[in-house]
Amino acid sequence: MKIVMTFFLLLPNLIFAQIISGKIIDEQNQPIKNSSIEVEIPSQDPIVTESNENGEFNFELHQAQSFTIYIKEFGYQEFEKTYQANSENSLIITLQKDETINLKDVVISGQKPLLKRKIDRIEFNVENTPLQNLSAWDIVKNTPNVLLKNDQLSVRGNTQILVTINDKKTLMSQDDLKQLLENTDGATVSSVEVITNPPAKYEASGSAIINIKMKKNVLSGYKGQIATRYHQSIYSKGMLGTSQSYNTEKWQLTGSYYFVNGKYIRKNFDVTIYEKDQTRWESDMIRRTVAKQQHIYNFASQYSIDSLQNFQFGINGSRNPASIGNYNVPTNIYNTTNNQLESFYKTQNHRRESSNNFNTYLVYDKKFGQHNLTWSNNFSHPYYKENQDVLTKLNFKDKPYEENRFLSAALQKLNLFSTQIDYSLTEENYGLEAGAKYSFVKNDNDLDFFESIQNQIEYHPEKSNIFDYKEQIFALYISGNYKWKKWEAKAGLRSETALINTISDNPISQNKRTNTDLFPTLYVLYNFENAGQIGLNYGKRIDRPDYNFLNPSKSYYNLFSYFQGDANAISTIIHNLSLSYTLKDWNFEAYYRYEKNPTMEISIQNPETFETVYHFTNIKNGEAFGANLSKNFNLKSWWKLNLFTMGEYNQNYYFGPDNLQYKNDVFFYHLSLSTQFDLDKAKTFNISTGYHYNSPAIQASFDISSSQNTYLILNKKIWDKRFEIGLVFNDIFKTDRNTISTKYANQNQYFKDYRDTQYFMLNLKYNFGNQKVKEAKQAEKTAEQNRI
Repeated sequence: MKIVMTFFLLLPNLIFAQIISGKIIDEQNQPIKNSSIEVEIPSQDPIVTESNENGEFNFELHQAQSFTIYIKEFGYQEFEKTYQANSENSLIITLQKDETINLKDVVISGQKPLLKRKIDRIEFNVENTPLQNLSAWDIVKNTPNVLLKNDQLSVRGNTQILVTINDKKTLMSQDDLKQLLENTDGATVSSVEVITNPPAKYEASGSAIINIKMKKNVLSGYKGQIATRYHQSIYSKGMLGTSQSYNTEKWQLTGSYYFVNGKYIRKNFDVTIYEKDQTRWESDMIRRTVAKQQHIYNFASQYSIDSLQNFQFGINGSRNPASIGNYNVPTNIYNTTNNQLESFYKTQNHRRESSNNFNTYLVYDKKFGQHNLTWSNNFSHPYYKENQDVLTKLNFKDKPYEENRFLSAALQKLNLFSTQIDYSLTEENYGLEAGAKYSFVKNDNDLDFFESIQNQIEYHPEKSNIFDYKEQIFALYISGNYKWKKWEAKAGLRSETALINTISDNPISQNKRTNTDLFPTLYVLYNFENAGQIGLNYGKRIDRPDYNFLNPSKSYYNLFSYFQGDANAISTIIHNLSLSYTLKDWNFEAYYRYEKNPTMEISIQNPETFETVYHFTNIKNGEAFGANLSKNFNLKSWWKLNLFTMGEYNQNYYFGPDNLQYKNDVFFYHLSLSTQFDLDKAKTFNISTGYHYNSPAIQASFDISSSQNTYLILNKKIWDKRFEIGLVFNDIFKTDRNTISTKYANQNQYFKDYRDTQYFMLNLKYNFGNQKVKEAKQAEKTAEQNRI
């Protein structure tokens, strides 16, 4: 009876799980040990394993009709072969010697990066390349189609993007995400996917997706890392952190914690010209902010009930108890006719900010045959508080000396919840995806304004505000793909219904609206016999405003400038159309993008009050025509070169304060060159250097000047690659800065912006335990969380 019970308990695994074993030998039938093996399975994460002392390996295969084995071993030709799942359970793989490699060379490199075009994305494969000696952040920056400007990632010139890890969105702000990726070892990254036109399965918000695919390892055990960093720019910063992972047959546990301390600075020189008044206002602002403690944490777990179903649970977030800034901003007012100083004032702003971002998720995943069912739940609670004390000392022409002081206290609390269910069917030549999602967002904002009158602090209700925002989104989607001969096609449709209710007490405003939008996607790909591919795709997307940009109250920076949101701002509709051609590592793409009612921050100067209003609002529309080209060159066995270049004609239509329509256009181009050197056979010493150039660009009424960045990265691994020393020299020539200007109607202003990008950084990492243990999967971040 016990034997019968055991048989039925194991029956699902016997039916759906297949053990594939094999052995790697050379031409003399000698085993090849410690060889890295990657198994690629359609519509699944790749599996990475390793041959033992006898050249043997094995792995489990679930619900797959075929699989492809890749082996890249120094001294041998690259191996790639596709097998049918039920045809063979025991493989004998013979690697052929690579006669082109000179074994006397003291330097060697892995295979060149592989740029692979899929029907709905580009995959940049970095495994066994020098790029893996860098951090995950550096790998993303070097990915074709990805641009980095002012520490902000963009794809095809658009910054409204999502960053995911293994198709799961990270529940972090952009700064926290950068911190996480900078502390993620590039050796754990398999590839980076750039999805310029996301299919129906993904939320309709955002323009593009960058998906970082991590290696999947079948080994169990414990691994850990201790890391520290010293960062020296104008001021110094430091980081100390650790990450730990433990895997068993049932459990995958991953945790990390990073402590960051430092001083941050940003320099602005603002110039505003009032032509009617014949004055020029010049402000020299240096914003120094001290953050003595920043905490970034993450815990992810996965429990496998059996080979077909598992639970994922995790929490992550960040906490910044206090960022303290003391800004002294002198402003000089000149007469433009004789260039003489007429008046001046000085602003002293004492600012204190604190934030806390907490996220948690629970996911259930079930496989049955070729079917898969996933239920995902997410909850987030971001919290932000800001207090400022602003004193302005006024010395105006023909007026007595005067002081003005005001105080403000702003508080923002958000609660976000979403639940989602996804179904997929995967067959060899066709597939089907369908799902539904519900999300709820509640955003509470309080702004209290105080003013000093005769040395008495008095509350001013007319400048204070309470703003409440509620949003519900119901979504349904369906998508299908089919392959026949040399053709591939994929089509999908997503429906999203948004119910939005905003209430503001000052100014009094209430906005209720319900919108239902359909988002179609279509992809067609043709594969030539010479391995080239040509593809055409179309997709419709939406960009919903960030929650804090919908508050219509005035948030003062100083006596003469404030920010004001727009409670009536509507979402931007984006249409993407692109044509691509890929041949080996050459990749060309031409595209067109139309944006209806794009939202952005614009500045408006008021000649009557001499105020500058930074206003978030919709402009009329925007269009872009562009093309890009990327190629990876294998110049020498030890020298690799990556090229990415793009050009785009961009035009924006907007309305000025005179209610007339204006047009701003530009031809923008970008050039990115990076190169990597392996300086020893063991790949323990690596140098990477790169150059990025951005030509002049536009944003609504603003013209943005060109910028460029040159960097150098050195990495050295010692003690059996367990201890790593890294040196980074960024913006070597201090050229990554912008001048942003606007001149139309009665508007005439510009400002010079520098974000302290020239720095030297020292990284130290020590790895212990079994470094081939995989990380627990991160749960997906929702589109609502991405808008925080």
